[in-house]
Amino acid sequence: MEEEYRILENSVKDFNSKYLDNIALKIEKEGIPEQVRKAMLEQGFMGMVQLLDGNKVLDKKALSIIIEMLSTSSPSVAMEVFITNVLFHKLADEESINEVSQGIKRGTVAFAELMSGYENENELHLDGDKLIGTKRYVLNSDADLVIAAATDGNLYLIKSGFREIEVHRKLGFRGLKFGRIEFNTKDYIKIGTKGDLTKAYEEASPFITAMALGIAEGSLLKAIEYSKVRSAFGNLLKDFQPIAFPISMQYNELYMLKNSLYSSLSNESDSTDILFLKMKSIELAKEITKNSIQVHGGYGYIEDYGVEKFYRDIMSLSVLLYNEEEEKKKLASKLYEAEAGFI
Repeated sequence: MEEEYRILENSVKDFNSKYLDNIALKIEKEGIPEQVRKAMLEQGFMGMVQLLDGNKVLDKKALSIIIEMLSTSSPSVAMEVFITNVLFHKLADEESINEVSQGIKRGTVAFAELMSGYENENELHLDGDKLIGTKRYVLNSDADLVIAAATDGNLYLIKSGFREIEVHRKLGFRGLKFGRIEFNTKDYIKIGTKGDLTKAYEEASPFITAMALGIAEGSLLKAIEYSKVRSAFGNLLKDFQPIAFPISMQYNELYMLKNSLYSSLSNESDSTDILFLKMKSIELAKEITKNSIQVHGGYGYIEDYGVEKFYRDIMSLSVLLYNEEEEKKKLASKLYEAEAGFI
């Protein structure tokens, strides 16, 4: 990895140590504190997209590093950075991007249409010149600006005239509100079509991969540290082959996937490579987080140990931003150079 990116990686590690590690459980229970949000703004995490010559420019490798490293401490914080930079900034107008980047407002994107099984959850529609209806399953549902698709197939940025009417119980990313929003407003602008939202999601694969790898790494580090100090039958857990060998193998797999991700971002790899990396990273993260809980024994299910959240978060990620069946169909169709895997 180039020196500038290595410095960035270390900077995010320092940020985690200073702002996240000691309050990770508090974030899970109470949400992201304003002090942390302010620090995220000061570090530039919420304004990675730059507007140059009328075009939106994003350093994909830098943002992937930020998302990955934040995920090792607080996947909820990483998810907010992802939603803001990868989806909201990609779709929003210049004025709204500036407001969110400066911390004046918070923005989110309602992307239930992208979630497997929730394609028909779209109840937002135009009634004359008003947008009326609701959106369910919105992450950051207490945001000030919302991007959402309506039944006419268009994508709108709604600036006011909406309210959170329900907060859903959720499995993961508990540091963020996850709720239902009701709209009754004329304060909106059309910014594109639902296809633009789908395109933004498809281009988000490197960042989803980075988040999965960060979740896996954070969980694995917990297992490694615990196995160094916890004893059973007169020996440290690390001395037992059924514990040390799987952890070592998973660490090597994780390391190889990380190298592959950042190599692909440096070399502008084929989309098939990026898709495969996302699939493998999510599946590996599921294995690692599950194993890390098992290494902790019964303590792995206790919030205070900070390991169970990684399992919850990767499972939530696989629902919110990963449609396994559709991704496998894409991969099969690319392999056969024709439609495949549809029966």
